[in-house]
Amino acid sequence: GTSFLPTFREGTYTVFVMAPPGTSLIESQRMASGIERRLSTLDGINAVVRRTGRAERDEHAEPPSNSEIEVTVAPGADADAVRDAIDQVLVDTPGVTAVIGQPIEHRLSALLSGTPAAIAIDVVGDDLELLRAAARRVETAIRAVPGARDVAGNREVLVPTLPIRYRHEDLARVGLTPAAAAEQVQQALAGVEVATVNRGSQRLVLAVRMHPDERSRVEQVRNLVLKSPTGMQVRLYEVADIGLESAANRISREGASRKVTVSCNVAEDANLGHLVAAVRAVVDPIAAELSVTVRYGGQFEAQQEASRTIAIMGVGVILVIFLILAATLSSASAAALVLINLPLSLIGGILAIFIAESAHPLANISALLGLGGVYIAPVVSIASLVGFVTLFGIAVRNGILLVHRWQARLAAGESVPVAVLGGSSERLVAILMTALTAAIGLVPLALTAGKPGSEILAPLAVVVLGGLASSTILNLFVVPAAFAWVFSRHKPCTVPDDDTPPGERPCVPSSSSPS
Repeated sequence: GTSFLPTFREGTYTVFVMAPPGTSLIESQRMASGIERRLSTLDGINAVVRRTGRAERDEHAEPPSNSEIEVTVAPGADADAVRDAIDQVLVDTPGVTAVIGQPIEHRLSALLSGTPAAIAIDVVGDDLELLRAAARRVETAIRAVPGARDVAGNREVLVPTLPIRYRHEDLARVGLTPAAAAEQVQQALAGVEVATVNRGSQRLVLAVRMHPDERSRVEQVRNLVLKSPTGMQVRLYEVADIGLESAANRISREGASRKVTVSCNVAEDANLGHLVAAVRAVVDPIAAELSVTVRYGGQFEAQQEASRTIAIMGVGVILVIFLILAATLSSASAAALVLINLPLSLIGGILAIFIAESAHPLANISALLGLGGVYIAPVVSIASLVGFVTLFGIAVRNGILLVHRWQARLAAGESVPVAVLGGSSERLVAILMTALTAAIGLVPLALTAGKPGSEILAPLAVVVLGGLASSTILNLFVVPAAFAWVFSRHKPCTVPDDDTPPGERPCVPSSSSPS
């Protein structure tokens, strides 16, 4: 399985509760207060804080129908059990859509896709009615996909609106322009800033608008009095057509196209990569049937981009390492032998991920062997991929220690078997000490897996430790055998008897040895 980042253990859950659009502040307050009270009684919860709606001029304005509840988990409590209990409270609350995340996780998802969930499915088209129908079908289909949770459709819904359409001829008779009339209506209903009040270190903006009791009904809006520059007064209904209409509560666009977003999170025993594949399998046929375009974003998109970048850069780095080794060792074959350590280290790294990231490794092995049970895929995150990059550098270093020593002994006139056995014995302690030094430093990080603050470094340490174990052990068996096989035709050479130190004497092939 794959994911973007490992699951964070932040100690706080952010619960987004969305009532139907148009829900009043009073009703939303009543509903959210009930959820808040029930959450406060759950075991393992330390504190519950709620915010319902956000101010109209806030950079992240939210309607009063939306509430954000921060649930702090008590120290030592089982965070997974707390989340399951929160899920049950929300299931028992009819008529609301909920998404559960964590503060940093939520900000990351919002930054990537504009939604608080890990996966965002954008349904793109031009026809609003078609988009609404497609979004409803997509949302229903995703709810049936195993591994999907917190499915929410941010689709456009119809809400009552009160449009004002000015009659230009009637405005002209009283000396008003549409802009001047609209400005007066805006000041009456939305307010106008009239002063700034300084209170100590605070600066308060004073705004004036009509009392809610004077602007809460359609008839009151129709009877608003407008004043022209000439002093004439006229009621709004005398110069404009006003009437209730149903319109979309929001029209989202991207790339000049209308879109509707359906989002979901990844369940506990699922992973991002497999879930997106399952979602594609049910959503793509719907998109083809309704002739709409579907785009998949969020953490999935970031994971794909990061994996692609690491793969491209990794291939480039391996190529550069090979060229440097070939130049340093004066042999492309020797450089290739050093790079054998890369697949050797992969073996241990993958096994380490399988053991560390499996909730029940023995059950997973049983399922893989067909002995029964359900296989739950361990997850490779971007942190694990970075661990492989780190591991490759350490593994290549061990190979250099061996190959360089063998070459030196061959240059001194020894046969291949003698050079390999003697050089391996000489470098054994150095290889083991360097591997143990790195391993001892990484063990504390690996042991903190699953604890807050270790989400990034623990998977990296697990990969490096597993790869170190396999590459160090196999490096002492596979690489010597490969070197002996590749250089088996090498013949002992004659070393000139002069004053040159033995390790630096040029090796002159004997007459029987091939050039």
